[in-house]
Amino acid sequence: MDKPELKEIISELYPHMSEASLDIFIAHANYLRYPKGTKIIQEGQSHPFFYLLVTGGVKAYYQKDDKEVCLWFAFEHEMIGTINTLEGSSSNETIELLEDSEFIQFKTEDIAQIIEKDLDISRLIILLSLEYAGFLEKRLYQLQFMTSKERYLSLLEAEPEVLQKVSLTDIASYLGVSRETLSRIRAQV
Repeated sequence: MDKPELKEIISELYPHMSEASLDIFIAHANYLRYPKGTKIIQEGQSHPFFYLLVTGGVKAYYQKDDKEVCLWFAFEHEMIGTINTLEGSSSNETIELLEDSEFIQFKTEDIAQIIEKDLDISRLIILLSLEYAGFLEKRLYQLQFMTSKERYLSLLEAEPEVLQKVSLTDIASYLGVSRETLSRIRAQV
């Protein structure tokens, strides 16, 4: 995928950006393709990039006692990264591809320098940060106040493709239930 194609994708997703800002943003972008199972960010390691997922899907998880605890899933046109790696620290989570995927990669350090000079890119990063904060707020509410069935229905509403792209084991982990409980919930719906 060449720079004009990357620019077209970014401009469709973020139409508020000026042509000049798009050019600056794209100048710092690279197109990548990785196979299913690739771990693009590893728990315990720093990582100098964040990504826009063009096609495919990812899961993020913690490793605890040889068990994966799923935190979130992301699919086409979502930004991928961890807060710790954006700050230059080691990641607390692993991000792994659920299927063959295509990305636009950005170097965190480069974008950090650009946002100090470009208002459109700065606004974009603020919008993405607010979107992530909103996700976290919603997720905390779900965990504190919703039943497992309500969490399941909410996941299906937010990410309809989840059943086609994510294993039932990972969905159960995300919901905080056993596979057996997930099977019972699915039978009720």
